[in-house]
Amino acid sequence: MFGDLIAKLDQPEIATAVLSQLDADLVEEIGHQAAAVSMTPASFAAGAIREFVERGGDDLWFQLLTVVRRAEDPTLEAIRTILEWVVVSNKA
Repeated sequence: MFGDLIAKLDQPEIATAVLSQLDADLVEEIGHQAAAVSMTPASFAAGAIREFVERGGDDLWFQLLTVVRRAEDPTLEAIRTILEWVVVSNKA
């Protein structure tokens, strides 16, 4: 399911729908960071998630799997966790 969603994140309506399910503060920060690089929040989020999938290290993948294993909605929790990591790392 996660792979299917990642493949569809290039569709702005899908990425926007995913963002609408996340915490408002996280979405707001994604919006700020997206604007700083002249992107829409949906495009920024899709790119950030693809970047993680392609280049995330083993430690981050292990942490993500631990978080997802306990989640009620594993796919949404994976997306949220990845985007939180991106937001925090971009602020540093």
